[in-house]
Amino acid sequence: MTSLARFSGQIVVVMLVTELLLRLVHWIYPLERPSGLDDTYQNEWLEGGDWFNGLTRLYIYKPNQSALTYGHPFSTNRWGFRGHDFLDRRENKAERSSYRIMVLGDSITAGTGIAEEDRYTEVLEHKLQGIYPHTTIEVINLGVAGFETVQVEKIMRRMWDIVRPDLVVVGFCRNDPNITYSFHPPFKIPMPWFIRRILESSMVFRQAEEIYDPVYRTVKGFPRRSEYWRTAYNVDSNDWGIFVQRVQSIARWTEDYVKYPPVVVYLADVQDGKSEGIYWPIRETFTRSGFIWSEMAEGNRYKPVSRFEGHPNEETHQAFAQALFDTIKAKELIPREPD
Repeated sequence: MTSLARFSGQIVVVMLVTELLLRLVHWIYPLERPSGLDDTYQNEWLEGGDWFNGLTRLYIYKPNQSALTYGHPFSTNRWGFRGHDFLDRRENKAERSSYRIMVLGDSITAGTGIAEEDRYTEVLEHKLQGIYPHTTIEVINLGVAGFETVQVEKIMRRMWDIVRPDLVVVGFCRNDPNITYSFHPPFKIPMPWFIRRILESSMVFRQAEEIYDPVYRTVKGFPRRSEYWRTAYNVDSNDWGIFVQRVQSIARWTEDYVKYPPVVVYLADVQDGKSEGIYWPIRETFTRSGFIWSEMAEGNRYKPVSRFEGHPNEETHQAFAQALFDTIKAKELIPREPD
């Protein structure tokens, strides 16, 4: 046997042993999210079609679907949003006597990774109904995964006449100013697609691709995926300018149609935001535009669902709901009931 043949054989043996070891480790301590916890919901495009063009893309969830998010049921209503159905307020006189809160946002607001009843919107509705027993409180969740402030404004306008809200709440996530996705997709090991399809069943290959992306970015001097959205916070960037315009536009719209100012809830860790230098620019942008600011109470920290799922867990949603509840109550944003 030639030296080359022996070397090739040794490489094959090492690869097979490594594959077996990785599969054993993955069975004991998963290295990636188990497939049974994948999100299975589908989107329905309304505008555009290019995911990486934040200015033109707009979609909702496929209406009336039954799916999963991290093992939890994910059901959508006829309007294409997660949650129970609600009536068109223009067509139902009974609904006009209720107090409706329109909540706009992204995947955090939609409740990715948790059960529907644990979302901060459902918790908020329950809390408010407890102190306004004679008023029908409807907290209508229009959150959709992947939205930034551009899509939030579009959905607000699209659903306005249907919801006819008495109060508007915007759930803000830290990456909302970022509408440029040049570095968002992970870099993959270059190879023909048919070879990739064969290798993707290998644990060795999948783990190699996990390493390839950060190494490639380091060598090329590109920001990490988790860092890239921060570039939108440059006040001279195009993204930041568009973000500020959309915030101001939402505030002006609600001012024309609603008695109360809009509320923004900061769906992130306040301490982290301050240390990263993004907290105050966001707060000032919203408050100067006419929003009422709401955030988790001091001492509460953002906690993810798991190490595989970075969206906030049920405890964090409770903190978001409490923040909104305290704000709405303190600012008297719901008319007082007669004693």
